[in-house]
Amino acid sequence: MKWKFLGISSMAVFWAFTAVSIIKNPWFDISRYTFSNLARRGLANDPWIFSAGVIIGGIFMVAFGISMITTSKKKNSSVGGSYVTLSGVFMILVGIFPIGTKPHDFIALSTFLLFYTGMMLYGIGSSDKKFRNWTVAVFIAAIAGLLCNCWKSLGYLEIYALSLVIMDLILILFEKRRGWMRFL
Repeated sequence: MKWKFLGISSMAVFWAFTAVSIIKNPWFDISRYTFSNLARRGLANDPWIFSAGVIIGGIFMVAFGISMITTSKKKNSSVGGSYVTLSGVFMILVGIFPIGTKPHDFIALSTFLLFYTGMMLYGIGSSDKKFRNWTVAVFIAAIAGLLCNCWKSLGYLEIYALSLVIMDLILILFEKRRGWMRFL
């Protein structure tokens, strides 16, 4: 059970470093920029702060994914854990290849898609029907958000995407617990 907190720890590290980076970069405006701009060379003050946060958060996400694999009892869940592990590796790569480098956009988008796919596959392998349904719902919401042309900036889409990641990470904490989510 304790391994399930590695995912939340990943996001806590990401947000802590992002907050420090935003404080050090008063020009940052989410309605104009994505978080990755906090690591843009020549624009950001101390771009290493954001990059370090993404790399450290990615390390926690890799550990979370590996734990998913090692504790899984079904193939779907193991494959899901593999995708989450890959999303952690891609998260690390986002820190290594900041915005402005050739592979950044592909890596950043892939990080999210690998995570949502992994969590959905893990959920499909779960014996907890509500958890399974919610991981599929989060995956559908992620794809719908990506296809929606309603975002005033990519920064808002990024916040939406990160919110869905956090939702999945909270959902897994309550997997197989009796009486959880009665309100849903």
